[in-house]
Amino acid sequence: MKINKKLFLKIVKKAKSVAVIGHQSPDGDCLGSVSAIYFLCKKYKKITDAFIDDDISSKYKFLNFSYIKSESIDLLKYDLVISVDVASAKLLGKYKQQFYNHKNTIVIDHHSNRDLYGTTNIIDEKKASCCQIIYEIIQGCKLKIDKNLATLLYLGIADDTGCFVHDNTDSQSHLITSKLFKLGADFKKINYYVFKLVSAKSFEIKKKIYNLIQFNYGIRYVVLTLSYMEKNNFTKHDLGDFVNELLNLEGSKISFLMTEKQSGVFSLSFRCIDSYDVSKIAQIFNGGGHKEASGGEVRGNVDDCIKKVINECIKEIRRKENGGKNV
Repeated sequence: MKINKKLFLKIVKKAKSVAVIGHQSPDGDCLGSVSAIYFLCKKYKKITDAFIDDDISSKYKFLNFSYIKSESIDLLKYDLVISVDVASAKLLGKYKQQFYNHKNTIVIDHHSNRDLYGTTNIIDEKKASCCQIIYEIIQGCKLKIDKNLATLLYLGIADDTGCFVHDNTDSQSHLITSKLFKLGADFKKINYYVFKLVSAKSFEIKKKIYNLIQFNYGIRYVVLTLSYMEKNNFTKHDLGDFVNELLNLEGSKISFLMTEKQSGVFSLSFRCIDSYDVSKIAQIFNGGGHKEASGGEVRGNVDDCIKKVINECIKEIRRKENGGKNV
């Protein structure tokens, strides 16, 4: 898809105030995208605020995201609302209804399985990350990319490609990254804190929850209840990319991490090897994302929820084994 940079710029220039919104459980692409659009609007001297209805994982807190807020806000007071990297409306959290009530919204995204659309949509499903779309927007606006912005854009591209190992990685990912290197992107810091560093707390937590790993029909999963997390003094944000570690265990086809965020409400994080498509599963559970990495939510009794999720994972495995036909 050809990105309409002129239209984007025209809409932004008309606005006096802008709200930028990312998705719940923000990853590097979400944080990098929200930040990049936030700073772009600031460069055009717009009153700009950024919002995500969730906490930011400790793995990203080596960067300063103090400008991203999670408070309740009246979005209707802004002239323009821009969502970035949000595939599902549900992932807007408490900002969902106000987003739909607003008459001037832009959606910037790259997910194929999606249900969120604005009054203007800049969507390119072929892009490996939302930050790649935003890089092209910034280039079209002929704005200078400083070291900080280059680092944030690199964060998004690296995180969504799994540091360039996922099958969404393409030549464009590497080409843009090489340009960001030249612009001063601190790739060493990103690579260390996001992909290498394991905190002492996370290490101790993982030692405990390795005993909770279940394996069923090529599916590896861990379920964490509120009572268990409270008893052991940790939250889902302390787990890092544990769901990836589950997938990396030999024999895994699909992995998922199910964490209770409030009584009877469980967050779901899915991963799979490239033969499968967990975005199809995530959609069933009010979520979305990428073919190999997606998220969702399930409600109810913990045992019933586990059965529902496992059943959908098994269906996806059988669908692939049946030549792509639904079973």
